[in-house]
Amino acid sequence: MLSFRVRALRAFDGLLAGLLRLVVIMLVCDGFAVTAASAQSCGTEYRIKEGETVAQIAARVYGSPARWTVIFHANQDRLGANASLVDPGLAIMLPCVGPAAAEPPSPNAAVPPPTQPSQRADAAPIMMSAMVRRIEFLTADGYAPFTGRSLEGGGMLTEVITAAMNIIKQEARGRFDSRISWVNDWSAHLNPLLLTRAFDVGFPWARPDCDGAAALDAAAQFRCRRFFFSEPLYEVITSLFVRNGSPVASLRSEKLNGSAICLPAGQAVYDLDQAGRNWVKDGKVTLVRPATVDECFRMLDNGTVEGVVTTEFAGRTTINALGMAGRIRMLDEPVALTSLHVVVSKSHPHARTILYYINTALAKLRDSGDYDMIITRHLDRFWEAQQGGALSPAAGTAPSRGDSGTGPPQVGTR
Repeated sequence: MLSFRVRALRAFDGLLAGLLRLVVIMLVCDGFAVTAASAQSCGTEYRIKEGETVAQIAARVYGSPARWTVIFHANQDRLGANASLVDPGLAIMLPCVGPAAAEPPSPNAAVPPPTQPSQRADAAPIMMSAMVRRIEFLTADGYAPFTGRSLEGGGMLTEVITAAMNIIKQEARGRFDSRISWVNDWSAHLNPLLLTRAFDVGFPWARPDCDGAAALDAAAQFRCRRFFFSEPLYEVITSLFVRNGSPVASLRSEKLNGSAICLPAGQAVYDLDQAGRNWVKDGKVTLVRPATVDECFRMLDNGTVEGVVTTEFAGRTTINALGMAGRIRMLDEPVALTSLHVVVSKSHPHARTILYYINTALAKLRDSGDYDMIITRHLDRFWEAQQGGALSPAAGTAPSRGDSGTGPPQVGTR
């Protein structure tokens, strides 16, 4: 009888040990699952898997492939020019945007206004010149999300400029001021308004490849010859949009030869010849140049042209506004990466001092982290506004970006 009880107790102990091991295994597996899931949560690093695109990752992390630019702009140093198909094993940061970016603030917490940048105690002070106590900035409406009086803070880059100038105002202790004026005729900005110094500087303007000026069109050569450029304010992506049923799958597609490509008037032609494509230089495509990006997309939709080249923000805004989101796709590979700048005439007597002010203040804004906060907030709100008309996933895995069709003469030759 005793041996039977001993055997029973030993069997019970074995069963209990087995159950404990099972619980431990389940906990370990559950912990692994949490870790794996968190690898695709914002605020973490994530390793690219074979064949993945940034847009696919954005769809999982942010709920929309349209937010791939959030990842792209946080990882430009790692991704390079090809933001669509990246190397397997590459580690990228997944920044948090919108409500998920941080814990809700306490109701009693003081929240500084976005245009009042934080200051580093150890940052070198900006050296003030007695000759430059005020800077007059010039911009215009209709260039969402960068500028526009109807936008929060006057637009993303208007708020960046305002915040940078506030740094100078704080350091100058009342001995410096600035003003932003709006003139809704972009064609008059460079000449005559900036050349005659009616205003000191203008923004945002694209910087052509001035080192290869001989290959540029006349408008781009004029800009290189007559203006200085600040450090970049932001970088935009120019892309090729095609119809969903188009056989064109990449920028190197032979199907592009002999096709009609729409490029809105004022946008840079030299973008089409980058990376050895020479679409225009070698006559591979026929250019159609209407006044607005809206006209380009209408021609693409009715089959008059095979593609539209414009920036992501312009393309996406226009496609959604015209109700074409389900019929148009954007190729993953960018046509060009273009940086936007503040420009000042080389004939301005204080051009270099003004550039010193702007570049130094921008550097401090970036160091403080306020630049990233402004950019992320505006990008997040832009994509939220476009959420109702997302591009068809079947059309491609990357979203679109560009200027407003009714705004400035686009990124290239403005």
